Formats: sequence, structure tokens, C-alpha cells
Amino acid sequence: MEDHQLYWGEIHTHTDLSDGNGSVEDNFEIAGSHLDFWAMADHAYDREVFRLNYAKRAPGRRLLNDDWGRVQDLCRAREEPGTFIPFLAYEWTNFRYGHHNVYYLDYDQPIRMPPTLPELYESLRGVDALVIPHHGGYPVGICGKDWDCHDEGLSPFVEIYSLHGSSEEPAGIRPLLTRGSWMGPGASGGSVQEGLARGYRLGIMASSDSHGDHPGAYDNGLIAAYARELTRPSLWESLVSKRIYGVTGDRIVLDFVINGQPMGSSLVCKGARSINISVIGWDKVERVDIIKNNALLHSFIEPAGGQASGVGALRFRFMAEWGWDQRGGHDWESGLEIARGRILQAALCYRGSVASRKGTGVTQLAASDCRWTSRTEKPRAWGFSRGSADAMAFEVECDPDAELRFVLRCDDLERELLMSPTDILSRSTIAYAEEIPPTDNGAHWSQMSTYAKTKIHQGTLTADLTLELSYEDQPDEPAEGRTDFYYVRVIQRNGQRAWSSPIWVEP
Repeated sequence: MEDHQLYWGEIHTHTDLSDGNGSVEDNFEIAGSHLDFWAMADHAYDREVFRLNYAKRAPGRRLLNDDWGRVQDLCRAREEPGTFIPFLAYEWTNFRYGHHNVYYLDYDQPIRMPPTLPELYESLRGVDALVIPHHGGYPVGICGKDWDCHDEGLSPFVEIYSLHGSSEEPAGIRPLLTRGSWMGPGASGGSVQEGLARGYRLGIMASSDSHGDHPGAYDNGLIAAYARELTRPSLWESLVSKRIYGVTGDRIVLDFVINGQPMGSSLVCKGARSINISVIGWDKVERVDIIKNNALLHSFIEPAGGQASGVGALRFRFMAEWGWDQRGGHDWESGLEIARGRILQAALCYRGSVASRKGTGVTQLAASDCRWTSRTEKPRAWGFSRGSADAMAFEVECDPDAELRFVLRCDDLERELLMSPTDILSRSTIAYAEEIPPTDNGAHWSQMSTYAKTKIHQGTLTADLTLELSYEDQPDEPAEGRTDFYYVRVIQRNGQRAWSSPIWVEP
């Protein structure tokens, strides 16, 4: 899609107007600082639809319904074509039919809350609106998607992944499971594959469904959209035409075509289907799967990337991650300088609440110098501490004998790491904020004021992460009237994933 650009968004954030965190204004500010487009989709209230009134959960708390005009005004004020696009949205919460988010193209639309999904669909006919199901893999009747009631025109795509886990299929890696026992675990009936098997032409995206995290928090899901420009009409066209895909966290570039037609397309083909896949990952790609009619058609196992030049500058990607202190949170002020090199990308991979995220981020990004601030939180639970670390994903280009200088400031402690490209490409490195030599009996732990640390992950040459893959499917004589669908799944070594929207092929 040469005339399209790739834009990154998150269209399922909750704020303190329902069961999320942080003010509406702070959520808008954070979303605009690192996303191309965004939608705040707080739960709207109507007793017939969902009895829980979020305004009663805390003294003085307001409700999305009461502040709808405020949200509309913020959308209008914060929209900046070419820089940041917000969409007006809310969540229609219903146990029987499954949870759906309503998105509007225009900012002057009201909240519509009829009690049933058929009535919701009916109320939106003739309106530029989308009704998108999420966490469909929960049990049908207990927040899962009821595919017996679905309107493909108003619901052209589905949310495959969020902080709840993956709804791709009833089982598999990262299945749906929440701490709320009434909601999880996942079950058969409402998954994405079960919707596709019914013949629905569903695009695929991911977003966070954030409650305790900030908009676009790493690991919770993002949507990628191929659009001609960063404007509301252009993005809307991409959503409707399903030129979208989902990732778990890393901003994996994924393009997928069959006989020259892009993801989201429907085409007629009587013969061979030529499948071409382009991927640029952020960690070693372990597998690229082609799924046909919900069955594995072909897997590229540890596919080889492009060939590096072998001479001159090195171009590689790696992640720096910091935090992990069970004793408490910390303020960080860090930087990376490269002698005889340049920084091509510095992508935020922050986690944590709105309060921890507000006012932090990249403060300087020059050719060879990047500086950033961060506020890491205390781990929320023993045994699960990934949420207590922030990260930056870097792509750099430098001479083989260049020096990368990391300055790591944690509160009043400072460390400096000097590393070569060989150091980063050959191994990962851990540095504690406080330098106290370890002892055989572990007595050093009691002397440390903080357990905060930084990890420089092992890097990979960008050429090895850049894949151009081809496969030809020569199907048997197709069944009368059968339409085949194909989609692509990418799995990296670090567990991060991407799912394309399908392509449908009619005989």
C-alpha cells in the first residue's frame, strides 16, 4: 500500500468517569504525547443495560453520561490533523450480548443506550458509527460475544487482544483470564475464530481496555492502521475497510497481501493464491503463521531476514528497561549518547497508571542524544512485576567501534554504562541503581536502599528483523459457494505478537 502510511493508536481506554484511572484531561494529554489516534471508551450508564452505576463507587465521582459534552469539547479541542486524532466513543456494557464499544466519526453524536444489541444496531443505522465487540472469548452470556447477534455492516472488526488476554481462539497462549472470577476464564462460543467460522468478515485489532494503566500502556495492545493521511476521515476509511491489525505491545510492522490485494480485502480467484508478507520486528521473529479457515496453512519457523551489508555502519534494535523494585516507586532521568552514530527511533514502552505516566517521556531526541524521564511503580503483586518496569525501544546506526553511553539516574542515584555494539548484540546486561557488591550469604540485600535496576536487552541487527516472505496456496477444487479466509500471526522471541486482518478469497 504505497499510498498509505502506518499509524498507531489505542481505542479502548477507561478513565475515572467509569472504572479507569486519571482525569479525562490527563488521559487526553498522555494519549496525545505518544499515539497517533486514540479513543476514550468509558462505560456509559443505563439501568436497563447495566445496573452498575459507576458514579456511586466513590464520593463525588461523576459519570460519563454527565460529562459527555465535556468529552465532545475535548475531542474538538485536541484534534490536530497530521499529529493526533481522537475519536468520540463509549462502551455499551451488556452481559447477555457481550461488551461493545461505540465509535463515532462525528463529534456531535449523543450516547445511545438501548437495552439490547439488536436495538443498539437499529438506533445507529444511517449514522457514521461502529459497534465493536471486545474480550469475546469469555463465556457467552458472561461478557463473551454472542455471534447469534451480529451486524457486519456496523461491526466490521473485532478486538482480538487487550489486558484481558487474547480472544483469538478459546484456548492458546495468553488466554482470557481476569482476577474477577465472575468474568473469567475464557470459554468456547465467542472467540474471533468462531466468528470468522460463521462467515462474518471481521477485521482484527487490539487495544488495552485499560483500567489501572495509562492510554497505550505497553503489553496491553495497540491498533495499527494503514491510512492515506492522519485525519479523522482517512482513519475512519481504514477502520471500515479493515486495513488494520493488532499488536500486543511492540510496534511490529506487518503487511500482508494476496494476489496484490491488502488485508481487509475480498477478491475473486479461481487459481493459485500468491501470499506475500512483510514484517519488521523489534526482537527475533520465531514464527510467522498463515492461518487459512482457522487452520494452520503454513509456518515460517525462525525465518531469515535480509542480508546486512557486512561493511560500514551497523543498524540494530534493542530495548532498555528499568524499575523492578518491590520496595517502592522511583523517578528516573536517563539518557543515551552515541559517539560516531545516530538514533533512528526511540519508542516509549511505558507501563503504569495515569499518575505515574503524566509529565514523563522523551525530553530530547537529537541525532546522537536521547533523554527521557520516567516514574516506575511498586510491583502490584508478588510474582507478577512486569508492570513495575518502563522501557524504551531503540533503533540505532553506528560504527562497529562506536561507544554507547547510558546515564541512568534513579532518584538521587546515578550509574553510567559504556557499551559497544558488540556488547549489546552479544548479550543482555543488568545494572543496579545502587552499587553494592553481592555476598555469598545474601547480606548485601539488607544494606541496599533500593532494588531498582536497569536491563539493556540483547539487540538484533535490523536486517535480521526485516522479513519478506512468500507462499503460494494452490487449493483443491473449492466447495460450491465456499469463501476462504486467510490471516497472518507473528510471534517474536520476547512473546510479543501481531495479528493481521484477514483477506477473503471467493472462487
